[in-house]
Amino acid sequence: MLLEVCVDCVPAAVSAQSTGADRVELCSCVNDGGITPSHGLIAAVCRALSATKVHVLIRPRPGDFLYSPDELQIMKHDVLHAASCGAHGVVLGMLTADGSIDTAQLLPFTELCAALGIELTFHRAFDVVKDPVKALDALLACGVRRVLSSGGQRSVMEGLEQLARLVAEGGSRISVMPGGGVTAENAATVARVTGCTELHGSFSSPVPSRMAYCHVPMLFDDGSRTMVDAAAVQRVRQALAAADGGMEVQGGLTAASDM
Repeated sequence: MLLEVCVDCVPAAVSAQSTGADRVELCSCVNDGGITPSHGLIAAVCRALSATKVHVLIRPRPGDFLYSPDELQIMKHDVLHAASCGAHGVVLGMLTADGSIDTAQLLPFTELCAALGIELTFHRAFDVVKDPVKALDALLACGVRRVLSSGGQRSVMEGLEQLARLVAEGGSRISVMPGGGVTAENAATVARVTGCTELHGSFSSPVPSRMAYCHVPMLFDDGSRTMVDAAAVQRVRQALAAADGGMEVQGGLTAASDM
């Protein structure tokens, strides 16, 4: 079972690597569903990690997944930058107004990633499509080999049955990676019920602000943030190993978000 951890800073990425994460998805503004991290952050995380693969979220703004020509150009530039920094893949997605995969916009990105030698994961825009099975076929037609999904629900536990159907439908053609509410407590159940080969989660806990002074009238929030919980990642791996008959969770990137 391959384990991907969502991270938003260098310390979180290093923590994920130290606990044996096979891959990280790097993004910013997690509370907004994630957007493209800064060029500096992409470069810093790629430099910091040696044993863990780095996939970068390419999403120019929060909100829907209908992109203008200008936004698509921004996304292309960000893909090129991520690849130049040594990222192993990118995570992106685009839809049409009627809730279908926008294959006309997606295909140039799959072709670009193939030319760059990096992977492309279609993110949880998939969870708001009108017809998931047709959407899966559209992704395959565009050359996508991995999709992140919560089964069209707010969390993987709510979408378990749909995830199991999608995993079976995708078979060896495309990896359907459950993500969205995966925890140490439910990871083994998600893996067993869906039959997936990859799991995605943030596995984070709150970190209070270190500010000694706080000017309340100007405070936008309490200054706290979340950080990868190394102990939680370790519990996930242990739960998956136990569910797999005591065998160690496999490391390394297979051929086959949270956004």
